[in-house]
Amino acid sequence: MLLNTNTGKYLAGYSFYARNPLIRLTGMICRRFVCGKFDALIFEKCSSVHTCFMRFPLDLVFIDRENKVVSVHRRVRPWKFVFGGRGASAVIELPPGAIDFSGTEKGDIIEFRSTTTDKGIEKISSGAILLSDSNYGN
Repeated sequence: MLLNTNTGKYLAGYSFYARNPLIRLTGMICRRFVCGKFDALIFEKCSSVHTCFMRFPLDLVFIDRENKVVSVHRRVRPWKFVFGGRGASAVIELPPGAIDFSGTEKGDIIEFRSTTTDKGIEKISSGAILLSDSNYGN
């Protein structure tokens, strides 16, 4: 789970780390976000991405080594190259609208959680932190 500690809102409930070289190479190409199962792809040691061959736009959040947001890019369309800026060490790829939904801005801190509280589970179950299926490229 990815929590914006400044706003108290979740960016994602079900994230996946792109650690395999093939997954790092292809990213979201030929993949889709699945509401309630997969809503964030995290690239560690990454300061830029491309959206070549993508079929839908992405929200991108670049963070530094302390998980502080360095830059946000909303609804990045296919065939774009995006640089995270000075200090970016990782990027989180999200469904379009996730940045606005969570209120994430430059300077916010993102907390990576492997577990959640009962209140967090209730928010996920109710769909309060998840976006509609239309935002997941479906």
